This record gives sequence, structure tokens and C-alpha cells, in this order.
Amino acid sequence: MIKFCPKCSSESVFIKNEKKIVCDKCGFELYFNTAAAVAALIYDDKGRLMVIRRNHEPQKGLLDLPGGFVDFREDGENAVKREVFEELGVDIEVVEYYRSIPNIYIYRGITYHTLDIFFTCRTDKELSSITHNDEITEILFRFPKEISEDEIAFDSMKNLIRSMSQI
Repeated sequence: MIKFCPKCSSESVFIKNEKKIVCDKCGFELYFNTAAAVAALIYDDKGRLMVIRRNHEPQKGLLDLPGGFVDFREDGENAVKREVFEELGVDIEVVEYYRSIPNIYIYRGITYHTLDIFFTCRTDKELSSITHNDEITEILFRFPKEISEDEIAFDSMKNLIRSMSQI
């Protein structure tokens, strides 16, 4: 929680409408905006989806998709390429936008509202030879209908998998 105004240092700050912090003394306003995150939908030749097991909090040990947060001045397509390369050491081609789903990401007691953007992607690299960085404990390939919601790290991915399983 912010106790002092970032502009005038007054203690006259309060949260208004859950969307912004306002200072009664100088009129400063700080808006809480949604953060953008991306995830890659990568399929093997059998049509199974690549999922990764998280090695760090939040949701350590649960399933997720390769991806992460969009950096400043970065578009979604470049962000998903960068994140997949960082996590898996693989260059991907973004085939197409799939869909977006709002999410809540709690990290170290802070709640972040995100918009998770999913892209269908492919790579020329043999999927069985892909290695991962220390953010991941394992790479798995599963049909979406075979993934239990109890195994999934975040609500946006639960909603995604649920919608894919109905197809």
C-alpha cells in the first residue's frame, strides 16, 4: 500500500474506485492498469499441447504455458518469441493470435491484473530435443482434454484449456 504521494510526499493519498491512487493535497493520480502477458501454444506432430511445469512461485509445481510478461515498448508477437527463447532456447514463428483472457497473478502478496494473450506458434526444432531454463522443471505434451484443472497454475489457462477441450 502506498502511504505517501509520489509527487508531493503528502500522506493525503487514498484509493479511488479500485482503479487509481489520488492525492487530496496536490491532485496527483496514479492508475492501476492491466499488465499484458503472452503465452505460446505449441503442438507436437500428434496434436498434443506443450505445457511446462513451473519451478518458481507463484504456483510452483503446477502446469503453465511457455511465456511471460510483455516488456515496455514490445508487441505481443515479439514478447512471446523472446519469452519462449529465454525459457526454452528455441526460435519460434508466431502463426496467429488465438485469444486473450483476463487473469489475476498474485506475486509476493501483490495482486496484478493481467491480460493473457495466447498465440499459436511453431518451431522447426525437434520438440523432443528442447531443453529448458531454471524457471521450468519439465516439458510435457498433453491433449487439452487430458489436463486436469487441478494441475493448472492460473485461471486464464484453466479457461483456455476448458474451451479447447470442448472443441
